[in-house]
Amino acid sequence: MICPKCHAEYPDSLIFCGDCHVDLIDACNLDLPVTKMAWSQLEPFNNEIFANMATEILDNERIPYYVKKDWLSSALGIKGTGLPSQLIRIFIPETEVSRATKLLKTIRGEKNN
Repeated sequence: MICPKCHAEYPDSLIFCGDCHVDLIDACNLDLPVTKMAWSQLEPFNNEIFANMATEILDNERIPYYVKKDWLSSALGIKGTGLPSQLIRIFIPETEVSRATKLLKTIRGEKNN
């Protein structure tokens, strides 16, 4: 839910903005402009399990992202832990690359310094 005046986000269980004193609306119904972003690709994952772990970390840190899977995985719905040539690419805003790379080092078996 979102406030149509101040655009504050609220959980779906609430129906009233405490600041603006107006009814909240479903965020899908609000026609907000989309901010232009420059996206950068992180190092690809060759394993859907690790890619899912990465997106969960990005969600928890509120880093926007989108995921592109290879043709075999996306078109046929084939899943696995390491199919030959399976690549899962995660794109994030350029401004978040440094932070995201540092957060995802442990998934890749690297140590954070």
